[in-house]
Amino acid sequence: MTKISSDNTYGERISINFGLTLRTPPGCLPFTTDAFLLSAYISRPAGTFVRAAELGSGSGAVSLLTICRGTADTITAFEVQPELYAALCQNIEENGYSKFITPIAADIRELAPSEYAGQFDLVFSNPPYLRPGAGLCSSSRVSDICRREVLGGIREFTACAAMLLRYGGMFYAVYRPERMVTLLRSLSDVGLELKIMTYVYPDANSAPSLVLIGARRGGGEGVRVTAPLFIYKDALSEGGCREETDIFREIYETGHFPERYVLR
Repeated sequence: MTKISSDNTYGERISINFGLTLRTPPGCLPFTTDAFLLSAYISRPAGTFVRAAELGSGSGAVSLLTICRGTADTITAFEVQPELYAALCQNIEENGYSKFITPIAADIRELAPSEYAGQFDLVFSNPPYLRPGAGLCSSSRVSDICRREVLGGIREFTACAAMLLRYGGMFYAVYRPERMVTLLRSLSDVGLELKIMTYVYPDANSAPSLVLIGARRGGGEGVRVTAPLFIYKDALSEGGCREETDIFREIYETGHFPERYVLR
């Protein structure tokens, strides 16, 4: 990431991928590997016009990367926190995607089915993954809400996704492996059938740090567990430098997972 400028209340402007720039308010979570991998994992469904929604958009990194790749034709980006919503609006405008991404300030737990039910082909999210009180607390309340289930957890996010999706639509998410049981139960409870899953490892000697999933509303039984994705070729050296794997570099450079990781 390259710093572009810092003359704005929404934080310094950094260059991410594919000519996009991003501002994140001070104290909020920066652009992360989670966001980038999620955007690359989402597959464009069949259809001439694809409508997508993001739940908990933050400052807009995933939506911007997704629309830039052509995975969706329009995205409705829901964000509840005022600080992040303001940054989201500015990032959409600064990157020239105001005609394609619609930001909405809303709590995903309160979206009206009468307005949104069955309206989307794709829904994606990087939901909070820590229970309230778990782990070290951040000095930033905004950052804590992004990481902790303060304004809704995985059950609320999956329920909202199921409501928004048309029958046969896909929900994509990035989550933590240690909470996989909760994720699977939450998907099943709302009629989202897990169809594809990829574990992400820092390196071959480490436990997985992320899991990427795709689930279909009304899908049949059967899940494809892909080969694992390793980010680095080896463990952290004394100098602190590690070489990225060829597959991770390919994903970073193209914005797409290789075909063997794609649901067809």
